[in-house]
Amino acid sequence: MGILDFLKKSPLQERHEEAVRQQIEKQRAERRKRFRVLVSLKDEETLYVVRLAARLANCETCDIILLYVRPIDRSGSIQINIARRNMLEAGVELPGLRLLKKGLEVLKEELKMPLDRCETHTSHTDAWGDPAGDNKVSFRCPQGREIVLKLKVAPDITTGILDQYELGPYNLIIMGEPTRWKKSGLWVLFHHVVAERVMALAPCSVMIARDSLDRKGFFICTDGSARSMNAVRRSAILAYEAGEEITLFSVAPTQAEHEKARKAVDDAAALLDKLDIPVKETIVAIGDPVEKIVEYGEKYLVTVVSDEGRSRLQRILFGSTATEVARKARTSVLDVR
Repeated sequence: MGILDFLKKSPLQERHEEAVRQQIEKQRAERRKRFRVLVSLKDEETLYVVRLAARLANCETCDIILLYVRPIDRSGSIQINIARRNMLEAGVELPGLRLLKKGLEVLKEELKMPLDRCETHTSHTDAWGDPAGDNKVSFRCPQGREIVLKLKVAPDITTGILDQYELGPYNLIIMGEPTRWKKSGLWVLFHHVVAERVMALAPCSVMIARDSLDRKGFFICTDGSARSMNAVRRSAILAYEAGEEITLFSVAPTQAEHEKARKAVDDAAALLDKLDIPVKETIVAIGDPVEKIVEYGEKYLVTVVSDEGRSRLQRILFGSTATEVARKARTSVLDVR
């Protein structure tokens, strides 16, 4: 038998791999029909991200996945038998498990979720040579909503979040505000400000959440471009489903561009009118876009800015208006892409 014969897959192996591939594709197709929110948890002080997720995704077609990324255990302190058990019943709690449990309690409270009526499924996946690997508990409610607790291992938090996205797909990633921000540049790839790295590298929309739950309304910014109008439509649907009022906003850098900014909000209002989505008010300001967005947006629950269509490398090297707004804002910021 030659080496090529040795490497050749048997018909049984090929059928098995094809069955697995079809199952994965079917699952991803089903998930694309739903609005899926990935919530990255950091500590107990940022559990407001869970409450915000529940407020924005409070309908039966929305799934919420709570994620905690822990570092790879190389010390051998985690017992291998934990990986084979239901992580919610494990006698020795893995790092982050207590936080996931508290996040689940918040969701139960906010969504009025009777977990005893939900179908529960647990799973384990070997990962990164870690003794416990990745562990997941999912709750499938009778109406179709899925709530998932995911305890994931990765070399760093950003890698864990982006790896989890690939297992999705997800429509939105929500994470808490970092304790510090840095400037844009190649160093973003190497430093540990997770929020900036995720905003630069994530394929989907990203929300940097702040504890602004006492405020109401979506403050949606537009410049009149096709990409911006698409962001207006998508974020307005989210706001409408969440029961939040909508304010449309545009900034003219100079007085000479005031009419262009006015046309941008009027066009956006006309678009939403065709969708039967009411607009509370439209506002036009003159000045620096980032400063004005931050100034006017601070009284709202969420400030919405659209992605500028830059590549990942361009966002890393030059940053973006969305990143600058997220850095300076005093409320939650949604970067739609």
